[in-house]
Formats: sequence, C-alpha cells, structure tokens
Amino acid sequence: MKNNIIITGFMGVGKSRTARALAASTGLFALDTDDLIESITHSSISAFFAAHGEPAFRALEQQVANWIESSVDHTIVSTGGGFFMVENILDLGHVFFLDADFDAIYKRLLAQPGNRQIAKRPLFQDPDQARKRYYDRLPLYRKNAHYILKTEGRESSVIALQIRDILRSKGLLPVQPDRPFF
Repeated sequence: MKNNIIITGFMGVGKSRTARALAASTGLFALDTDDLIESITHSSISAFFAAHGEPAFRALEQQVANWIESSVDHTIVSTGGGFFMVENILDLGHVFFLDADFDAIYKRLLAQPGNRQIAKRPLFQDPDQARKRYYDRLPLYRKNAHYILKTEGRESSVIALQIRDILRSKGLLPVQPDRPFF
C-alpha cells in the first residue's frame, strides 16, 4: 500500500475542502481526482458525462487510480463520489470515508447560491435517484475504507485535524514532508 491519504465519500460530503484543510495542516500536497480528469479531458465532469456517459468516466477514474498507484506517494487525494469503486482503491493509500447522512449532504448543497454545487454534479440532478445511489453505495464505501469518519455538523478543518491525528498516532504521517515546497 502507498503512503497516500485517500479521501472518499458521497458527492458533496466535503472531500475537497477536507483535503485542502489537511494539506494546510500537514504541509503535504493535495490533488483532486475530478480535477485531474477535467485536465485530461479538457472539459467539465458534467460535460464529459453528457457526451460520453458514466462508463467512460469510470474508465478514466481507473486510469487515474493506476497513475496514483504507480506515480504518487505521500500525497492527499480527494476523490469523486464514485472513485471508491476503482479496483485498486485500498492499494492507493490510507482510505478515509467521510460519512454523512444523505439529507445533511443535500441540504448543504442546496444552501449554496444558485444551486451551483448541485449543477456541477451530474448524478445529483435527480434527488430521488441520488438518494437511491447513496444508500446503494453506503455499504461499499464502508467496505472500501480503512477509516470511517462521521462528518455531520463538523467543519472540514476539524475533520482534517482528526485525520492528521489518526495518521500521527499510527506513525503514518511524517513530521516534515519528504519533498521541497515550490
């Protein structure tokens, strides 16, 4: 297993914000798998979904996972909501599942101005389908994680500190990053 910190969870749970907060508190680099895919495809996730469909997107996620496994170490990786399904997820690093109730996630997304957070998530366009997807995925999220953190009502910065403390207590987090800052 790599020494990465992999953050998984349902769409809108706060994976990217938690990763940024964790990077700020540890000095480690953070990357986002959806950002990588947008760079590869030169399009937004929603545009790619509309043009090519979910199976093509999942294939890209697997390519990104393979690249992380072969080329990335000591990095925080926030993932898209379905990234936990890649075949090598548990080999990529220490997987933290951010667990929150569907209704709490949905309310937080709706609170964003102009529904911007929902609009950029193609699989959240139909709330009933999103709810079904959430409950279908929940046992798989838990199965494909080394750590499960309840996040409801907690700020991303607090969750990031909890992740940092877990890793430090297990001797998995270096005191200083092993690469220079730019």
